[in-house]
This record gives sequence, structure tokens and C-alpha cells, in this order.
Amino acid sequence: MQTAILYIRVSTDEQAQKGYSQRSQEEKLNRYCKDNHIEVIQTIFEDHSAKSFNRPAWNTMMKELTMSKATRPDLILFTRWDRFSRNTANAYYMITQLEKLGIEPQATDQPLDMAIPENKVLLAMYIVTAEVENDRRSLNIKQGIHKAKKEGRYMGRAPIGYINISMPDGRKMIVPHEPEATLIKIAFESFEESASVRTHYKTLFESGLKCSLNAFLNMLQNPVYCGKIKVPSIERKHKYEVPGVHLPLIPEELFHYVQSRISHRNNKYAKQNTNSQLMFRGLLHCPVCSKKLSGSGSKGRSKKYFYYHCYYPCIYRIRAEHVNEHLLFIIGSLRPDTGYIPVFEHLIRKTYDNLCLRNSTNKVNVNRSLHKLVERAANARELLVKGTINEEDYLSIKSDCESRIDILGGQLNDAYKLDVQQRESLKNLTTCFSNPALIFQEASNSTQIKVAALFLKQNLTYSETDIIGCLKPEVQMIYGFSHPQITVNCNESGNTDNLTKDQRELLTKIIEVKKDKGQEIEVPDALKVLSFLSALVKICISVKILQEVN
Repeated sequence: MQTAILYIRVSTDEQAQKGYSQRSQEEKLNRYCKDNHIEVIQTIFEDHSAKSFNRPAWNTMMKELTMSKATRPDLILFTRWDRFSRNTANAYYMITQLEKLGIEPQATDQPLDMAIPENKVLLAMYIVTAEVENDRRSLNIKQGIHKAKKEGRYMGRAPIGYINISMPDGRKMIVPHEPEATLIKIAFESFEESASVRTHYKTLFESGLKCSLNAFLNMLQNPVYCGKIKVPSIERKHKYEVPGVHLPLIPEELFHYVQSRISHRNNKYAKQNTNSQLMFRGLLHCPVCSKKLSGSGSKGRSKKYFYYHCYYPCIYRIRAEHVNEHLLFIIGSLRPDTGYIPVFEHLIRKTYDNLCLRNSTNKVNVNRSLHKLVERAANARELLVKGTINEEDYLSIKSDCESRIDILGGQLNDAYKLDVQQRESLKNLTTCFSNPALIFQEASNSTQIKVAALFLKQNLTYSETDIIGCLKPEVQMIYGFSHPQITVNCNESGNTDNLTKDQRELLTKIIEVKKDKGQEIEVPDALKVLSFLSALVKICISVKILQEVN
């Protein structure tokens, strides 16, 4: 004898409109089980939408079925497939999960044998019909709300200071509600930029305005109080406002005055970006105990002050603003040995050529797509001449091809324009190498931090007097200081077997630059110099390309 779980689901609107009551479903299912000699082991009642399977009763049932194999039924029965799901993809997924558990879902009013492949088409029809009905209902509701808002009617629960009422003709309205309405008038009229919103809120809360601080701030920025309704446009890109049919609590001029005060206050007390204020955190070490310095802000009378500081019990700390300015000044004032400029320019050309190669590949793909569309349109014309397709089909194919050709043609044109612009702008990148301060002027905060980490030592003990000691040895070498000995890691050596021919040529140029100065440089040191130049090139190109795109 087969066993079954009866699944009975309704939603409020369905029960009212279509009579899908729980009682009628239960009677049908029990009658079906009695006629077909099926034992009912459990009856589950659900009052939830079928848009997804995230339903309380269903989730509880699936959890029990997954954990206990002994209590699994042979069937899960419901009256119709729209009681099971109103989403095609979710329905197929859940049917698969139930089959893995050895359970067959079945609708008594719409029985389907899933062993027959053609029945899957019928299943899709049953569920898609319900899904379309849901989507249409949802769209009608959205359009109805949108239309009501365009007419100036407030939809939904009334905001603080108003109450929902129904007019004699059945229309919904909001009207002022005391004493909240009077308190809201006072909130707008007594708003001062100098006082904090929290203090203002506390005063009104004690006077009887019962709401949270966040709700109070939202209330001060809600145009409904000056008689306006926000309309979230369906077709337009931006929201807009229309005059409401409800009674305003405050003049429109007062509302806009308060908005300007709030905006000015937010700009005045805007939080400082901790990353930009502590941009060297993680690079600096304590000169007292050699630990890595942390950083934090300390609130002063008028603003927040940031410090790099050590950990307890060490009490060392230093103003972050002074350190940042000094280190950025050091990097910005560097000027390279002119012998390295040709190496930098060569790296720029090589890196950009690789970028162009990828762009060229994209252009080739676009061109291929264009040729295919042209061929498709030509083939459609031949089929029209032969009488294989009618004129309506030909015009449809032609219109589709033309629209896609326009899109691809625009993309190809933009790609060529961008390529020309980038080639022109990249010619000036050498100036960023000659004057690193330009990178800091044009780059974002995150890029500035990358540049600083590229120039400065990793375990830097900050000193206002030791300018050269802040810089990496390869940076000192490139930017004209006396030649230091670069410390080589144990996994780094003078082995150049893995280098390309182009990299070997650049290493030779770097060694020759030092020879012209009467100095010797080892291959590991030259590799460090080449690595620095390559990283700097990538940063400069990324900054320049982002500027062109923006």
C-alpha cells in the first residue's frame, strides 16, 4: 500500500477569488487517497506564496524527509500543479530533489506520469500558466501603484504624522493625525544646523514624538510633508515628484531649507577616509622597539587627528599628516638618471603593444560577427527571391541584422577611437617617470598607496633626516643616488635562463648605464631595477587609461 503526504497550500487572494480553501483541498485529497487505497501519513497546511520554495511548512517537511529515511512517503499529493509551484525552474529543481529521495510529486486534478517524456511538456504548460498569471498580477499591481502615485495619492502605510482613511468612493487617502502632526511641524521649524540631529530628536522624543532616530532622520527628508509624492518612474531614468492630494504639514520652502541645512551639515562633518589618512600603515616600523606601527584617529575639538603609533607598552606615536606629507614630498622630488629613460620608454611600448594585441583580438571577433550578419542578410534575400520565405520573414531578418550591425559597428568605431586616444596620451608617460609627483596628482588613493609601496622600503623606520634611507636600493640607484648593494633573497640569483630575449636586452642596457657612470652592477641588482621599472610602467598606463575612459 502506497503512502502519501498531503500538501495543501493557499494564499489569501487565491482563497478569496478562486475558492482554493484549505478545507476543499483537504476533502479532495482525502477522497482521492481513499479511492486509490493510499495511506495518508501526514497533512501539511501552507499559507505562503508559490513564487519560490522558501516556505516555512515546506522547508520543515524537506528537512524531516532528508534526515529520516524511514518516514519518507511514496507520494506528495496536491490538487493542482500551481499548488506545488508557480516558477518553472524551481519546480523542475524540486522534482529532481524529491526523485533523489524516492518521492514522487503528483497533482490529483492534473495527473502526469513523469516516465513519459511528453508529459514534461504538459507539466511545463501547467506551471508556466500559473507563473504568467503571477507575473501579470504583479505587473498590474505595480502599474496600479504607479498610476495612483502619478495622481498624487500616497500608497502604503501612512508616514508618521498621518493616518490612512478610506473615502466614500473607496479611494485611499492620508490625513494629518494629532499630536504627531504638530510635533513634526515643530521638528522642521526648529531644525538648526549647529545642533546635532540626535539632540534635536531627543527633544522631540521627550515631547511625545515616538519613533527611532533613523526614522526621524528619514522623516526630515521625506517630501510628503510638504505635499509632494515621489514617483518611481517605470520608463524614465530618474525619480520625480508630483503634487499630492493630501494636506501638507509644512510649506515647500521650509522643507527645501531644511534639506539644504542637512546637506551642508553632512558635508561639514563628513568622515575622513582612514585609508588616505593612514596610507603608509603597514610599511612603517617603530624606531624604539622595531615593531610594525599601527594607526588610528583621535577626535579633537574641530576635527579628527590621525597618528601612526606603536603597541603597548611602547608609547611611541607620530602625527600621520606630517609623515605622509614628508614621504610624498620625497617621492615627488625624485629625478631619474637620464640613462634609464630609454629603458622605461621601451617597457611602455612593449606593455602597450600587449594591450593592443588583446584589443586587436576583440576587433577581429567584432569584424567576424559583422561579416556573418551581412551574409545572413544576403542569404535571406536569396531565399526571398526563390520563394522559400515570405516578405514578412525577410523584413524581420533584415531588421534584426541591421540593428545588430549598428551596435557592433558602434563598438568597433569606439574601439578605434579609444586606441588612437590612448596612443597619443601614452607618449607623455615618460614625464611620470621623470617626475613621480605627477602620478600622485592624477591617481586614485589606492594607486597612490601602491606607488608609495613601490618606492619605499618594506620595513621602513621613519626618520625626518634620513631621506635616502626611506627608499628602496633600486630606487636610489635609478634616481641618481650613490650605488647601494641590493640585498638579494636566497631564491633570487643571477640566473637569466628563464628571461625572454627582450628582458635580457634590457638587463644589458641597465648594466651599460652603470658602466657609463664608472660603476659596476651585478645581474641580481639589475633584475631588481628592471622589476621596479616594469611595475611603475603598469601603474602609469593603468592611471592613463582610466583617465581616458572616464
